[in-house]
Amino acid sequence: MEIRPVAPEDVEAVQALIESDPGYTERITGHPPGPADAQSLLMMRPDGLPEQAKVVLGVFEGNELVAVADLLRGYPDDGFAFIGLLQVHGDRQGCGTGSTAYGLVERYVFEHWAEVRRLRLAVVEMNAERAAPFWRRQGFEPTGEVKPHQYDKLTSTVQLYEKALCWGHPRLAVRDSPIAGKGLFAAGPIAVGEVIAVLAGRKVSTAELEELLEHPPVDTITVADDLHLVLPTDPRPVIAYGNHSCDPTTWWVDAVTLSARRDIAPGEEVTSDYGTSTGIADWRMKCSCGSPLCRGVVTGTDWRRPELQERYGDHWIPLLLQRQRAAQHA
Repeated sequence: MEIRPVAPEDVEAVQALIESDPGYTERITGHPPGPADAQSLLMMRPDGLPEQAKVVLGVFEGNELVAVADLLRGYPDDGFAFIGLLQVHGDRQGCGTGSTAYGLVERYVFEHWAEVRRLRLAVVEMNAERAAPFWRRQGFEPTGEVKPHQYDKLTSTVQLYEKALCWGHPRLAVRDSPIAGKGLFAAGPIAVGEVIAVLAGRKVSTAELEELLEHPPVDTITVADDLHLVLPTDPRPVIAYGNHSCDPTTWWVDAVTLSARRDIAPGEEVTSDYGTSTGIADWRMKCSCGSPLCRGVVTGTDWRRPELQERYGDHWIPLLLQRQRAAQHA
């Protein structure tokens, strides 16, 4: 499948897609599809939002339109994109097309709207039984906000959902690394304290993670006991290419944010110490970082090492800081 902005010649196909699932339109508007719904979809946008901030995307399999999505850039605030609609052709529902289409939408945002860090959408109460489980499977969580929804004579409510996206510093580049495979490098100067990356993804248990690790690559950090954040794989975010170093150029400032540990010169590799973000006790990795401080092997119990505690101070993921403090008071 491929995704692209809908062109004028696609309007008839969009209208046919909308009409292929009349129940969806009825749950959202209280009416069956109208003959001009496709044209309305292309034109409608919130008051004050510029025309160039809206894009209607079509998901195609060959020449067939199988899904359509309405996206708003910078709405409701800078750094957001709002999914106003994701509708799958009635004949393609229940076979994974919706999840594939959503993945393509997220890839489009990743590739074209680099400033977007969060996706938001609204689930109409009349459609929640079907829509809410789908969006949760895609990694969205309710914000707790519920707003009124009025369309003609239909009075209902909407619940807002959000999903964080991975973000990487704009001066990061992926290149061949002397440490291992591909690595991250500074494409320009990065000052100490600058945010390098904000991680996001789906949360899985240790058992689920072990299954995922059988099919690498898997990019993950520990969030809590028996809970791990797994970064997306398609598209794989830039930060996922960051290699380990025992003398890293970045460190953690909160559960999902890496910042520059010192000034990073152009062309220098951008690294982190995997031992500061891994809480699986039996995890081990051979290290070839080449640093004079190289430990040779990185493990899931490196948080216990006094020299690392002194070197990094509070710059560990919160769970490992909690373990250190608990051990000190034991």
